[in-house]
Amino acid sequence: MNAKGIRTLLAGAALSVIGSATVVQAQNAPLPFAPVLQIGSTDLVGGTVTANTDGSFTLVGQQQGGSFNGGAVWDLAWDLTLNQDPSIAGTLTLTNLTTTTRNFNLQFVLPVTPTFSPSVFGGSITATATDANNNSVLELAPIAVSPSIYRGQIDGSTVLSLFAANLTCLASGPGCVASGTESDGLPGPTNPGPGVASSIALLLNFSLTPGDRVVFDTNFTVEPPTPVPLPAALPLMLLGVGALGGLRRRREA
Repeated sequence: MNAKGIRTLLAGAALSVIGSATVVQAQNAPLPFAPVLQIGSTDLVGGTVTANTDGSFTLVGQQQGGSFNGGAVWDLAWDLTLNQDPSIAGTLTLTNLTTTTRNFNLQFVLPVTPTFSPSVFGGSITATATDANNNSVLELAPIAVSPSIYRGQIDGSTVLSLFAANLTCLASGPGCVASGTESDGLPGPTNPGPGVASSIALLLNFSLTPGDRVVFDTNFTVEPPTPVPLPAALPLMLLGVGALGGLRRRREA
């Protein structure tokens, strides 16, 4: 599939700074919604789209972009599953290809139909950073745009923030690795939230040291609350109370 066809499919689940979205046609599974995937102001193109039996769609691809000293700034591979239940989940692998620490802004926006209110939500993130250039220097950190690396949003408003921490190698050495994880409202989801009128979004904002790589395993799930069923014996109990009340009234008469 050419870049123009892919761009028609990936136009609504954005990775990074919110920019113009371009709709993308699925290669082998037409999407019933219009997600956008971006890094910075760059739309990600290419890859494959697979329809899953549960109604979700999995997008897989890899791309380099940006410009620095005649080369690319980043290499990003994605394996994302989007579901209009709704949820956004998957794995992102980003490498800083430059010789300086760089800021990266990733964002997914998934349109939601039908809308619902209220909601329950939950999310998680696991980050694994690697000193990929073997210079014994590694740091993954939040940046000024957000005090946490992860933000989950409903209709553009942040409802969940996770991973407000730096990752560095405790025992620094060539090829060192650091990892961390945080979640809230899972399993579930269990956190009470507002109604969903148009979309949910997952944002990742961070800095990464030169030549290094980070892998994010993350998800953001929002659902209508599940009605709490009445205990099986309750209707019979209520029926019995009503019958006793009627019998008492007849006796008093």
